[in-house]
Amino acid sequence: MYNVLIVDDAKDSLLLLEFDLQAAGYKVIIAETGQQALQLLNTENIDMVLLDIYMPEMSGLAVLKQIKANDDSKNIPVIMLSASDDEDEIVQALEIVAVDYVIKPYINKVLLARMKTAFRLVEKTAQLEQMAKKDYLTGINNRRNFFNLAKKIINSAQRHHHSIVIVMCDIDHFKQVNDQYGHEVGDYVLKEVSQLISNVFRDFDIVGRIGGEEFAVCLPETSIDEAKVACERLRQKIQQAKFITPNSNQQVSITISIGMALGTDSNLSLPELLTRADQGLYQAKNTGRNQIIVYEQGDYVSSNQESSNKDIEIDGFTKQDLHSSYEEPYIEFVDDNNDYPGINTSTGLNNVLGDKKLFEQVLQMFIEDHEQDGMKLIQAFSENNIETMKHVAHTLKGVSSSIGAMALFKSAKLLDEAVNEKDLVNIESFIPPVVEKLSEVISGIKAKSTQ
Repeated sequence: MYNVLIVDDAKDSLLLLEFDLQAAGYKVIIAETGQQALQLLNTENIDMVLLDIYMPEMSGLAVLKQIKANDDSKNIPVIMLSASDDEDEIVQALEIVAVDYVIKPYINKVLLARMKTAFRLVEKTAQLEQMAKKDYLTGINNRRNFFNLAKKIINSAQRHHHSIVIVMCDIDHFKQVNDQYGHEVGDYVLKEVSQLISNVFRDFDIVGRIGGEEFAVCLPETSIDEAKVACERLRQKIQQAKFITPNSNQQVSITISIGMALGTDSNLSLPELLTRADQGLYQAKNTGRNQIIVYEQGDYVSSNQESSNKDIEIDGFTKQDLHSSYEEPYIEFVDDNNDYPGINTSTGLNNVLGDKKLFEQVLQMFIEDHEQDGMKLIQAFSENNIETMKHVAHTLKGVSSSIGAMALFKSAKLLDEAVNEKDLVNIESFIPPVVEKLSEVISGIKAKSTQ
């Protein structure tokens, strides 16, 4: 049951709205002034606001501005109500991001239909936002969302002087899995490893797929010894696991290398901690794999070897030397005659007259220019910004065709046509496939670069 806040200084309007909405199954909360409405928004769980535009002391537009300026209430849908059909007021309300405007006296069926549409929009936007935060293959946090969540954890740790551990994990010789068993099996292994990582660590630890076969974990309020125990448990579970593919019934065995870094200094940033953990991972890879290396004050310490590697200097390492870093690396592609996920390589190469190097550069530019387009579409849809949706959909339609991403092209084409027609129902249904296909293409290009 949705909670609807009705804000109107006219008691007869309040009674009528309350009767109609309760009959439709909504729980109704009433406010007779703007100030009272703002107080209720702070204390009650409100799902929608019906807001009269003309009220004494504080107008509906003033209330709307405060609702949208507050982080806790800005996403609550607001439908404006007024006996006036003044176009300037309607435009002003919509510019402040009211979801709709209903003229009084209202028609009950029309108001209820518009409320239903607004709720569907909110739910779909939430689904799209959630989709944009998850890795399309494994379902755990994608790279961007991991960074966003980990930054918040680190900021909190610095304020409260808590320690934090960053872990970087990488499946050993993963390219051999793809080469020997095929990419479908490789994808299955990635999903299973993601599940194992999620199960080993605590619910409040942040787990994410950084790219390809590489994962990261952020452990708040954790000592290095506690993190070692968890990471060793993970290493052993993966070493002992027999991944049996559901379709081909093939058994795959793998190992994993892990790098760790402890953060206790209030000046440490997420990029620096990730780089240190990545240096530990790099050393774990270079000294035998299937082990955990802890970066500690410039030294590498193996958590499952008696001797440490303190004689190894790190001053010579640069970000280019590392297996990966917190910054997007320039992507170097491996030609093994396999398509990138979501891309027909032959089509893409034909569009650049078979110039492989140019095709690689085009794919690099595609990532740089369009990685955020999914979030742009979601944001534009939530704000009913037709122009932005049109620009993103039209551009994606053109560039996806050029690189051979035909599934993305078809989805973007459908969205582009719906936006041109301002068909909100189809726009709502066409955005998720575009976001999903775009994520697949972007992740596929990045994954290919690590093989």
